[in-house]
Amino acid sequence: MIIQRATERPGVPWRNGLGVQYEITADGPLPDGWGWRLSTADITTDVPFSSFPNVDRFFCVGVGNGVVLSIDGVDHRCEPRSVTHFRGDATVSATLIEGPMQAINLMVRDGEPHRGYHVAVAGAAVMVLAAVALEGGAVVRCGSERVSLSTLDAVVCDAPTTIEVESGVLVIVS
Repeated sequence: MIIQRATERPGVPWRNGLGVQYEITADGPLPDGWGWRLSTADITTDVPFSSFPNVDRFFCVGVGNGVVLSIDGVDHRCEPRSVTHFRGDATVSATLIEGPMQAINLMVRDGEPHRGYHVAVAGAAVMVLAAVALEGGAVVRCGSERVSLSTLDAVVCDAPTTIEVESGVLVIVS
């Protein structure tokens, strides 16, 4: 189990150059050798998303009030703790809800094994490949190891691992 601090991730421009992302983990090399990848992104202004054909995308508000995602012309209100799924080749733009926000994004290429993506709260025991703390942080336990996570810090595992959420809220990839 690796603990990855959000403050230590380098920022990388989005594919379309209109935003910044922070890579958490991927199962292959970047920029295009992965089957699945997990990252956070700063959304500081209303902005179109990059296109990722042949990819399923999962989006969760990690920090802030959220956004309205226009996905192929249909509005989806994305608030804290909500998960939104869309295709990577969809036309997507984000309109901020009362200020900047940070998102947690999972991308899975077509043909790769499905990855679970959901929110877990205090009291849950969940199987994870990765977990990311939402706003306010979290405390998790894996066996005898207890770890405090600040906002957007992550736990990354080499194989599916059970963690217990002692406090806070996390996005889970399984």
